[in-house]
Amino acid sequence: MTRYALARRVTTEAELRRVDRFEAEDFTGAEKAVLRFTNAFYEDHRTIPDAVWEDLRRHYSEPEVIELAWTIASYIMLGKLIHAFRIPYGDEEVAQPGPESPEARAVARPGAEGHS
Repeated sequence: MTRYALARRVTTEAELRRVDRFEAEDFTGAEKAVLRFTNAFYEDHRTIPDAVWEDLRRHYSEPEVIELAWTIASYIMLGKLIHAFRIPYGDEEVAQPGPESPEARAVARPGAEGHS
């Protein structure tokens, strides 16, 4: 569940708060394993603790773990693309890059033209 889902009225703030504090909520062990993995993957996909992997594999088969990781990675990437392309959702207004933005500074650097 995301703020995007909330903007589309698919979920509520109360549901988002529940997910934010999932360890204290009544999610199943399997659901908590996925949420722990999602948090660890988002924070730093290179350093997901072994205990998080082990917990996930306790509840899911290897093909299911791969599918979960693929889905989570896809949603993380989608969120980053939405932000990078400044795509608004709901009532949100997205600011355009100003003269002090990283994008403007990159273009202003000598030799930065034509690099992406």
